[in-house]
Amino acid sequence: MTALSRVAGRTSGSARFKLGMRSLVGGVTVIGAHGTDGHPVGLTATAVSSLSADPPSLLVCVNRQSTIAAALVAGAAFSVNVLTEAQTDVAQAFGGQRPVRGTSRFAFGNWLRSADSEVPLLHGCRVAFECVVADLHDWATHHIVIGTVADIHFFDAEAGPLAYADGEYKVIRPLTPGT
Repeated sequence: MTALSRVAGRTSGSARFKLGMRSLVGGVTVIGAHGTDGHPVGLTATAVSSLSADPPSLLVCVNRQSTIAAALVAGAAFSVNVLTEAQTDVAQAFGGQRPVRGTSRFAFGNWLRSADSEVPLLHGCRVAFECVVADLHDWATHHIVIGTVADIHFFDAEAGPLAYADGEYKVIRPLTPGT
């Protein structure tokens, strides 16, 4: 194995880190909750991961400065809505790439309110997870939220997933056998 030498002048600063992370393909979700003012809040997120199957739980990372951060406290309900390739407009609205803010974002997509937790659920997404905040950790600029899954809604699980990489939304297609 050949050793890789460090190039002079290069650092591992945040700009370089962000550039490197653009190479990581992430599934696109919208995290939804009730804001502290009672109105729904949400944001586009790719920092979502399964954490455990027993109990079913997810790990979600959100910037502490985001409007949804104040709503994600111990015991609070939230949703993780996994977007389809046809929901780029929703991702853009909740990701700050369209000139809409606050509850105006919910004009994009067909949003329902959960009968149990009243969190916003995106009808037509691949799947929506209703969660309850079980634990919360702070790390630098972000909250690391552990949510236990209370319910799962399969809306359009067969639709193609929406992904994000290299600073843009992408679609995922199966590889042709033999390639």
